[in-house]
Amino acid sequence: MELHQLPSFLMERWFAEFEFVPGMRNLAASGPFAVTTRELLELEGAETTARYLELDLDYIENPGSESLRQAVANQYTTLDAGDLRITSGASEALFLLMWTMAAPGMNIVIEEPCYGSVPGIAQSLGIEVRTLSLRQEDGWRPDLEQLDRLIDGKTRLVYLVHPHNPTGSVLSKEEMQGIAEMTPLPSVVDVIKDAVSIGDMTKPWGLGGLRVGWVASRRHDLLDLISSSRDYSTMCSSAPGSFLAELALRHSAQIIAPRLAAARANRDQLAEAITNSQGALSWRRPAAGYTAFVQLPAHLSITALCRRLAREQRLLLLPGEVYGSVYERFVRIGFGCDPGLFQEGLATLLEAL
Repeated sequence: MELHQLPSFLMERWFAEFEFVPGMRNLAASGPFAVTTRELLELEGAETTARYLELDLDYIENPGSESLRQAVANQYTTLDAGDLRITSGASEALFLLMWTMAAPGMNIVIEEPCYGSVPGIAQSLGIEVRTLSLRQEDGWRPDLEQLDRLIDGKTRLVYLVHPHNPTGSVLSKEEMQGIAEMTPLPSVVDVIKDAVSIGDMTKPWGLGGLRVGWVASRRHDLLDLISSSRDYSTMCSSAPGSFLAELALRHSAQIIAPRLAAARANRDQLAEAITNSQGALSWRRPAAGYTAFVQLPAHLSITALCRRLAREQRLLLLPGEVYGSVYERFVRIGFGCDPGLFQEGLATLLEAL
């Protein structure tokens, strides 16, 4: 019997090997330092804590509660609760979007480097994956002429992530509109009418453990397809996760402020280290997000270096090779962690280099 297999997800296999080793110092994460349950509950009074402790742990509605969907919609400028469907993290949202949008014989266009779930799912479904390679010398921004050449009548999805992970580049409004003219399914839902936007509570809030994500679109026919497809995946989200996500969104600015302050301080420290390396290290300074893609000296085996640092120094970095061999000279450094941890980890890396 032939098994239906997904390609190996190199990034997640790397994290599975190292992330939860006791004492590991994580400088590879793409989000900020985590929020605790106590921290969330202390944002409001005893009544909210009591409601949380009395929460019914039964199933909840498939699309997510209207109040949570409205809280997410408030993060946009033009949407309301009806334009949202809650999912179990952005990973489920990506899976359901691929499942409902494309079929064998069709193609999708992705940026490279890219989080591996979208191309992996597409390949397993027999969908052609076309890559738009981003380059450091172009500021890690998409070449729109090249993108236009990749799109044809069988293109069902153009998948772009900005702020880009791992490089931190950002699309301008003009670039979004230029992409929209090439395809009926562009990005950024507040700018382009038919776009689909995916997000979750990991970035920028540091709440990945809640496993709450969403799909946002004015295409309610697509949202209905996603809801019915979800009957075959998780059916609904976690009741405690949804409760805490809604609580966090009510206090979004208060949660994000210290995390952005830490990230900016860490990014400045990384910038100073790169400047002082006298050309040994190079990057395009990230404009947003919590990650930097740093190019290391050519004589190094970056994956071997990262493996040695994880095993011997308990320092976790992400080798660029997990995005493909063309990025083997790069390393992803997450600068959203606690500043003390970042300073310590960066010193360990520089000493090893």
